[in-house]
Amino acid sequence: MLPASARQVSVRKRVCTDRERLEVPTRHEEVSVERVPVEEGAATTEAQRIGEVRVPLTEEEVRIRKNVVEDTEVVEEDVRREEIDVDDQTARGV
Repeated sequence: MLPASARQVSVRKRVCTDRERLEVPTRHEEVSVERVPVEEGAATTEAQRIGEVRVPLTEEEVRIRKNVVEDTEVVEEDVRREEIDVDDQTARGV
């Protein structure tokens, strides 16, 4: 049988914190509203095809458009990770 010191494994865990700066893609929607005079017999199918909604009123119509805006934002945060040290003093680890 091996001595007690030859059968030990020491395991140590430590948490490391690093400050990291990352570029994160962002996305949001913007809505625009436009009031225009109503034209007799104006077609709305083309407007619907391009993602525009028309709301007819008595003397004018309202055009509502939704645009998706994509951008990049820089974020700086502390990031933690765990590291493990193994000290294998067994006969197999020597």
